[in-house]
Amino acid sequence: MKTKIFTLLAASTLAFFTACSDDSGSKSIAEICADGLSEDCLIGTWTLKSISQKSDKSVVITDFSSAPGKMEFREDGIYRYTRSAMGSCGGADEGEWSISEDGKSLTFFENKQGDCIEFQKKYVVTPSIEVVGETVTLSLNKVVFQQDESEGLDAGNDAEVFVRTE
Repeated sequence: MKTKIFTLLAASTLAFFTACSDDSGSKSIAEICADGLSEDCLIGTWTLKSISQKSDKSVVITDFSSAPGKMEFREDGIYRYTRSAMGSCGGADEGEWSISEDGKSLTFFENKQGDCIEFQKKYVVTPSIEVVGETVTLSLNKVVFQQDESEGLDAGNDAEVFVRTE
């Protein structure tokens, strides 16, 4: 009899905690990012998909799949960008990132010397997020991380486009 009462009590308690648990972890990245720019959407790893064009507009770069750069947004407010092997800038950039209070802009503050990014420089961009099926694409609407005047990839270019991979 005691065993039945204990089993019933344990099952009831488990059912209660299950019913009260938060199910926000069950959303996919696509569902989270469908609402636009947010920390939950950004935190993770993104792969450079493309840069829209060189500054002289002579060459359109559409595919970095063979040697993409990698952007990691971390929960502690630090980003790390490792450049594409297709650019002449090597190495990685690291710094702080934040989303504006109105949720419309993203700020990168470079606090570690990178190969092509100016030390102690602040970049503010208005990104756009597109969700197609389970694929999430982030456009910075400005070239920030592939700057290199010899390649024509400077801050005046149209956009760096990333795809969420993790």
